[in-house]
Amino acid sequence: MSQSLRKKKLLLVGAGNLCLQILKILGPKNAFEFVVLGRNEESTVRLCNLVALSCAQLGQYIAIKPVIADLTDIPKVTRVLREEAPDMLVNCASLQSWRVITGLPRLSFEQLDQAQFGPWLPMHLTLMHCLMQAVKASGISARTVNAAFPDAVNPILARVGLAPDIGVGNVANLIPATQLSIARLLECAPADVQVQLYTQHYFSHYVPRGGLPPRASYRLLYEVRDRPPVTHLSDAEIFSTVKSEFRRLGGIDGQFLTACSAVTIIEGLFSPTPVWVHAPGPLGLPGGYPVKLHEGRIDVQFSEACPQDEAVRINSICQGQDGIDEIHCDGSVTYNPQCMAVMQALLGYSKQTMSIEQSADFARELASKYLAFKNSTW
Repeated sequence: MSQSLRKKKLLLVGAGNLCLQILKILGPKNAFEFVVLGRNEESTVRLCNLVALSCAQLGQYIAIKPVIADLTDIPKVTRVLREEAPDMLVNCASLQSWRVITGLPRLSFEQLDQAQFGPWLPMHLTLMHCLMQAVKASGISARTVNAAFPDAVNPILARVGLAPDIGVGNVANLIPATQLSIARLLECAPADVQVQLYTQHYFSHYVPRGGLPPRASYRLLYEVRDRPPVTHLSDAEIFSTVKSEFRRLGGIDGQFLTACSAVTIIEGLFSPTPVWVHAPGPLGLPGGYPVKLHEGRIDVQFSEACPQDEAVRINSICQGQDGIDEIHCDGSVTYNPQCMAVMQALLGYSKQTMSIEQSADFARELASKYLAFKNSTW
């Protein structure tokens, strides 16, 4: 088969729910050759077979291959990457998924959620750091896409020359409801509404649950085709409509929305025509941005209304609201003390700072203390 006709090879890392959700969408299209890298052989093989059999049920016979490796075994993962030579690598692996705490009793979840997401950083940084070390050592030229807290993980790894190219979810998950809310309020077609939103995970997590947060750090720009720019809604009205009119399932069911974001990124990066999306952590930037994708190129969108320095400032402030006050030039972080105080009160876990090298040890400690907290809530 000629190079131009060869299907692109997509390597998905982490054989969990997000990987499955992405494959449920992409599998039946049969446009890629798939490889799934998982740590557990039985669950990885079963996931691949479920997708292959389901696609066959739909009349599509796909190429999907399980590969078994632990991401902490960097030499083995390096060999796998060299052997498979994927065109794109999508990381879905974390030591503990963001959605785990959503399964707590409601009051316990609401209390722990006040710590925001930043304190959980070691759960998402540890494996991605291992994976990007393997990518670098392998010498492959694959595009790298990260689903594990890319708002913070990508800019941290950028400080040590290991940044993934782009992230998925978070800011992107808020765009459809924002677009539909504007369309409903202005009584126009959703397709005529163009939205640009600059903000970090904290904002996209808060709005669907609580509307516009107090002291919010974000920038929303939008225009409506064939409407004068003077038509203006208040942001509070827009985000209140997101919360009320477009309320949706969350937790493991809500991960379908993140999977759809991942699909737009994956397909957009291979698209011969430009595709406009939103993404966290593009090119190692903190937080989330509108992005243009085209034949592997990533062009973060800025404008006079929101130039790059302003967009980065907005996202950095919002990252503080999410529990990470600063990312230093060596990739170490300083945590927000108010967010850590919640972790200390509930879990007995508290850190002022963390280096990349400390991430794995901190993750083990956090996992142990979270398990004790979870067991005490039931």
